[in-house]
Amino acid sequence: MRLFDIILAILEMDRPASFSQSRAALRSKGISMTQRVVQTISRAWSRMGELSRLRTPSQRSEYIVEGFADDRVIVLVASKRHVLLRSAFEAALNYLHQHSHGIESPCLIKSNNDPTLSGPLCRASRVTLSGAYGTRNINYVLPILQALGVVDIRTSTPNAVWLVTPLAANDLSFSNPVRRVGKGLLTARQFDFAQYLSGLWTGAAGSFSHRYKVSRHHSWKDWRARHGASDWWCQSLSQANQHYCWPEKAAPHDFASIAAELRKSLAANDDAAALVACKAIFAWGGVARKADDASLQCVESQAAAKTLCRSIRRAVKLLDRACADPLDDFNGKTLLMNSAMTKIYAAAAPDSLIIYDGRVGAALGLLARTWLLANAERTVPADLAFRWGPNTKTANQKDETRNPSQDLFIFTSLYTTSSDIPARNREWAELVRMSSRLLWTTGQMLRAQGFPVTLSMLERSLFMLGYDVR
Repeated sequence: MRLFDIILAILEMDRPASFSQSRAALRSKGISMTQRVVQTISRAWSRMGELSRLRTPSQRSEYIVEGFADDRVIVLVASKRHVLLRSAFEAALNYLHQHSHGIESPCLIKSNNDPTLSGPLCRASRVTLSGAYGTRNINYVLPILQALGVVDIRTSTPNAVWLVTPLAANDLSFSNPVRRVGKGLLTARQFDFAQYLSGLWTGAAGSFSHRYKVSRHHSWKDWRARHGASDWWCQSLSQANQHYCWPEKAAPHDFASIAAELRKSLAANDDAAALVACKAIFAWGGVARKADDASLQCVESQAAAKTLCRSIRRAVKLLDRACADPLDDFNGKTLLMNSAMTKIYAAAAPDSLIIYDGRVGAALGLLARTWLLANAERTVPADLAFRWGPNTKTANQKDETRNPSQDLFIFTSLYTTSSDIPARNREWAELVRMSSRLLWTTGQMLRAQGFPVTLSMLERSLFMLGYDVR
């Protein structure tokens, strides 16, 4: 009897009759869950050699995929080698499919060395030939499956995992991958807009273009040096990402390094270290510069009260794309949301959240307006009502460059005077969650087509578009 069959037998012991009936129905149609799982793993296995450094779901530990064979993967963890059997990957994937753990219903990982304290997914991947539980391996199995495009992981606490593209009941092919990406918590219109954005990323030269004059601000110094031009341009969203321009220091003072330090401090519940990281992120983004700034005062007071880490983790959990809970905690007191704090939350969860500032909102408004007009819409619907932030006015630049409104397509400013403080914070938080969810879906569509696009790459492309949307 195959190890995978032993695992299935153990897992099915406590399954309700309805599950056995549904499996019987599938088998009567010539469809085998085991077969679909094995074939999915087989397709993914051929790409195992592309993997290198990965991090565990909590992001606390790094490991290296050192090698693989037909039946196993060798990973190196802090100079110690671990063997992950292929059956562990099959068992984990089978559990997620059996329990329909898509983005709408993430599965808590609940990893623990003690099987009696582990969650069912953690136990499923560690069953041995004898039927007993072996060494915990789920923390290494899942990031590999994520890197291969099979699952996605929530790195915030509690860690969870879900299937990227549930296997079709009667289609084992990977043809037309875009249709395999589910809408999740997006509206139908948002999902169609996400698909439109994926086309702008991959579009042929000339199918989309954007151009504007750059200023003398120091952030454009590198652009002028590289291109010797006073205009910034792009002909696709992917080119906009390639043309990203923002002053960045070398590691360990770059955003990625600072963000990693923030996540490290959150994992250790070190409020003092988290405060240092938050201030470094503010400095990187050129925000919260004054001593009386609300964001700076917020993180300082929370660090003094030893609640900063807890507050950031709470915010990240609420903003997670798989969360549908109310965002009333973003009221300007319990939790804060603005152009400074969105950078903190995105740094804490870069795989889940974007930095939603005035420029990103302006770009989304511009693209939404273009798409709505092409679809014969004449007003902005509520589910695509992106908000934008004004540019800094100077003696040489008095015009508003970031308002995407045109004719009957009206987009509201993030700083509208009619919005009270609690409402403004909550509405901004809603935009962060919705836009992160939408762009994550766009990324999934692109990755399903073989494009290695991350959430931050999409955000950077929008940041560049949003400098001037006239």
